[in-house]
Amino acid sequence: MSSPIGAPPGFLCRYTNALTLAAGVAQSFDVPVNGARDWVIAVSNTGANAITAMTVASSPLGNLVEDATTVTSGIPIAAGSTLAIRGQHEPVAMVRVTLTSTSGTTASVEAGGW
Repeated sequence: MSSPIGAPPGFLCRYTNALTLAAGVAQSFDVPVNGARDWVIAVSNTGANAITAMTVASSPLGNLVEDATTVTSGIPIAAGSTLAIRGQHEPVAMVRVTLTSTSGTTASVEAGGW
């Protein structure tokens, strides 16, 4: 099996995104996990204010998305800090992450699945 363009051998997904979070506004993004059994999504707070809320939901085939689960451990994510979300033995098509910053901030996201 060949690797997707831009992905190292063995990776089913490789994803990066830079976000600007408006104050008090929840912002969602979908990570295409592409059926990877094991995956990690790292969210880094690159701004000056905390990321104050995070939810995660997955979709088995990319159409229906489960109800979101609130992430409590590691929240808030302080400026300069990174929080990783992991799925082990959980092959899904997509993971939806929603971030909120009460005061607004910027974030960088990187994900990989194998």
